[in-house]
Amino acid sequence: MGIQADNPNLIELLLEQSKKLQEDRKIVLSKINPWLDILEKSSYSKIEKKQKRKEIIDIGNFIHYFDSRIEIENALSESPDFIVKQKELNIGVELKDLVIRQNEKEKEGILKSLFEQIKTELKSEEKSLCGLYRIELIDENLSLKKKHKEALKKEIIALIKGQQIEQKYVKAIKKRPMSEISIYKGETTIIGNLERTVVEEKIKTKENKLKSYSNENLDEIWLLLIIGGVEKSSDYSFFDSNIIEKPFKSNFDRIFIYDFFHREITELKITLHNN
Repeated sequence: MGIQADNPNLIELLLEQSKKLQEDRKIVLSKINPWLDILEKSSYSKIEKKQKRKEIIDIGNFIHYFDSRIEIENALSESPDFIVKQKELNIGVELKDLVIRQNEKEKEGILKSLFEQIKTELKSEEKSLCGLYRIELIDENLSLKKKHKEALKKEIIALIKGQQIEQKYVKAIKKRPMSEISIYKGETTIIGNLERTVVEEKIKTKENKLKSYSNENLDEIWLLLIIGGVEKSSDYSFFDSNIIEKPFKSNFDRIFIYDFFHREITELKITLHNN
């Protein structure tokens, strides 16, 4: 359960929570930093390194909150994604991002690219523009075709520079102190729920790969579904009850949903699915 806003000890609790998260982060980094160093020296492409770095961070956090005694044996394995050791068990772990709304995920990618372009253009400007900018759009369903992208980009740059213009796309920009320029899109609500069909689809995409692991010296194979939590495509207000109560047909030994933002782990029920 989270901290309640009407709790009289709210500030003290938030400070305590922040301290705990910092301590957790140090422990996780001590476990994954050696693998991150190996990754940086590897022959992976820039895009591959970015994805693998995310996966290493994801599994490092999952291990910390699930069972900190688990050790990563191989973080650069491809089939499966990771090999870990829990006591005497050699376990293969497959990771999959649980994108709840694919169309939102695509839009987030376009906006991130747009914000990077804006950041690059503003780098040469005076230091007074440095800050963390939260962008709120007038139309959350704005089409991000080329025409609208260019107009949105010009409007954001003008507003960051303090120019008085007619706002056709941006509802508000909120600035917080920061030593560099960083831009992100703010969300006002968390809507919808995590449907069982979304989880089933993600499991199926990984199920076919299980046969290729038969020659590996593995005692178990787990599937870890990651909810990023900080982006709209991963937002949800609650789980569909069927996700918790009804078993999934799968040949994975264990399946988990890990909510990265809330640090919550849910293990799913499984019934053996014979191919």
